[in-house]
Formats: sequence, structure tokens, C-alpha cells
Amino acid sequence: MTLGGKKEAIILFLGDLVCFIVALWLTLLVRYWQLPARDIFVAHLVPFSVIFLVWTLFFFISDLYRKQTILFKGSLPSRILRAQIINSLIASLFFYFSPFFYNVALTPRFNLLVDLVFSFVLIVVWRRYLAHLVYHGRPVSVSFACRGEEVEAIRTAISFQPNYNLRITDEKPNLIVYDKYDTSSGARFGDYYRMLFLGVGFVGAQDLYEEIFGRVPLSLVNERWFLERVSNQPKPFYDLIKRVMDIVLAGLLGVISLFFYPFICLAIKLEDGGPIFYCDERIGKGGFTIKIYKFRSMSLETELTARRITRVGGFLRRVRLDELPQLWSVVWGDQSLIGPRPEKSDYVTLYRQEIPFYDVRHLIAPGLSGWAQIYQDGHPHFTTSAEATREKLSYDLYYIKHRSLWLDIKIALKTINTLLSRTGI
Repeated sequence: MTLGGKKEAIILFLGDLVCFIVALWLTLLVRYWQLPARDIFVAHLVPFSVIFLVWTLFFFISDLYRKQTILFKGSLPSRILRAQIINSLIASLFFYFSPFFYNVALTPRFNLLVDLVFSFVLIVVWRRYLAHLVYHGRPVSVSFACRGEEVEAIRTAISFQPNYNLRITDEKPNLIVYDKYDTSSGARFGDYYRMLFLGVGFVGAQDLYEEIFGRVPLSLVNERWFLERVSNQPKPFYDLIKRVMDIVLAGLLGVISLFFYPFICLAIKLEDGGPIFYCDERIGKGGFTIKIYKFRSMSLETELTARRITRVGGFLRRVRLDELPQLWSVVWGDQSLIGPRPEKSDYVTLYRQEIPFYDVRHLIAPGLSGWAQIYQDGHPHFTTSAEATREKLSYDLYYIKHRSLWLDIKIALKTINTLLSRTGI
């Protein structure tokens, strides 16, 4: 989709080159632990300029200069990360086989990794937070060829958020928002096809809604959407890396957390003398029942309506210490560090009847923290709420569709920030 975005694409290209050059300078700074001398920097910049041009070429191949990519910034980090992984392989080949690098003192391995990390961070910051300050192109004229509650939410967001650089119009639009799963609009697709040759771009209402609100619009999806967008096929590289990270990080944190166990156990016992741990059944991947263990935070009353959070339990919940035993559930594979939160089995039975497509959230392993936990306001915890859970499902489906290492890192960082601020999730 062009939408007349040549100026923006050129500016992004030049900005990317600057980011690569600054990343190289920072890499030399880290290597020598002093400001790089001019002759040393130039000696590296000349051969590295070849790599930088190749990297930007791959960015072009990866559609990182398309107008749609410029408009929709939410997916930028993951797209850039994937491109940088390929760029690291390209750089390795240059290091080992290109004569340009025979006289360069900057050896690969660690230094190459440092340069790639600096490049990734700088480009993400440049594209997400700085690029729009450099160019102020005309707003993209957008017209809507669909209706609905979510569509109205999109229109409202565009009207009150000038950062999207979109302007709603009904005449001569540059971009048309349509419902790609509306079977009744088949006749209009012929008109859409002809409009492509006039420079008009198209974007699905579902995709635009996800970009703006970070969740899937449930009323705009159907069985076809799930078949096309949410696949049960594994992502081998991602699944492997995530499982390794779960075992390593959860195992390490689990061992460290053992230091707190005696103090927590003693505090729970001293308060009411009851059991230390609480065990509950939840629904995990594939719809199978799993057991989760927590430090007990509720009083000992047998009736649910009479139970209350103890003083010790309240503190444990605020700082999330009650969930420390679940780290071992992650190591065993019943859960993951990141994923949809597991629900009680009786809640799931109810939601399956009231919420369409609810079981899709069980395609992947549940997690200790997730996309819904950090973004949904008022998500249900200990009571059933079909409406709130329907909204939570929209966030869970967004995660399932877009899950990636970058998205997991983003969730982890926001979770840590939440824990440090003691606001709870």
C-alpha cells in the first residue's frame, strides 16, 4: 500500500541508516571503553556501510517502509526483531567470507551481538517515538465501508487521537476500511480491485481495531477468521525458545524464591495455624485439567461467602508472593511465564456456554501473567462475569494471534513495572 508515502519512506530509510551508524559507534565505545578515535570509527564505518545497505534492503523486503507499517506501529518491534535476526545471519556471512572485513579489528560474536542489540533498540525508538516529529505529512484520508459497534469505536479513536495521522472522509479516500469477512459485500470487491489502480489502499476493520485497542473485536470475527488467523500449528523456533526461557527463568526464580519460603510459611502459620498451601484445579492447554499451588491467602471458613483475605494473605497478594509456588508449575510445563491466565474448571464450563469461541484460549499453555492482565481494566478474579470475561477473551485472542518473543518481553517488562509499583495485576 503506497498512499503517497514516498517522503515518509525516504525519511525512515535515512533514519535507519543513522541508527545503524550510531549503533556501530556505541559498539566501539563498549569495546574500547573510551570514545572511539576518528580513524578507528572511519575504518569500521567504510566496510560496515555495505552491511547497513544490505540491512535496509532486507527492511524493504520485509515491508518495513510500506505506508501500512508506518501507520500501524504496534507490530513494529516484532517485525523489526524478525528482520534483525535475519540481518544477524547476513552480518555473520560478511564477517567470515567478505574481504571487506579482513583488516577490521572488530571481531564478530559478542561485538556483533552488541551492535545488533544497539541497532534494534535505536530503530524501535526512532520509528515509534521520533519519526513522526521529523516528518509531518498530510493526514491519510480514510473512509469506512462497514458498520458496527467496533467500527464506531475506531472512528471515535481516530477523531480524538491525532497521532494516528488519519482523517475520516467520504470523498476521495486514500484508505478504505472494510470488513473482510462480510460475505454480503462480495459485489463490492470488484470495485475495490479497480480502486487499487487509483492508489487507494485497504485495511480490514479487524486489523485496524487490533492496532488501536490491542485486542480482537469479537463481534467482527467468525469461524473463518479463526481458521485463517489463529492456527493450532506450532511455531517451532518460538515454541523452543519460549520453553527454554520458561525452564531457565522459572527454575532460577524458583530456586531464589526458596529463601522466602520459611518466612512466608511461618507468617501463615502464626496468623491462624491453618495449611500453608492452597491447591486448585484450573483448565490448561488443550482443555485438560491442571493443578496450581499457591501460598494460602484466604481464611479457613468452609462457606465461600464467609471467607476473607487474611492480613498475611493481603500482603502476599499485593506483592504477588502468593504465586511463587506456581514457578514450579512453569518448570514442569503445565503453565508458562506468559500466557492467558488459567480459569477454574466450573467457570470454564459456564463460559463455554455463554461466550462463543471461548475454548480458543486453551490452544496454548496458560501463564502467570498475560496480555489481558496488564491491559484490561476490572478483569474478573474470583467471581464469574460473562461480559468482563468476553472482553478478557478479546485480549487473550490478540495474544494468541500475535504471540512472539517481543510480545512476551513486553508483557514481562510491564508485569515487572506493575509489581514494582505495587499496584497488582
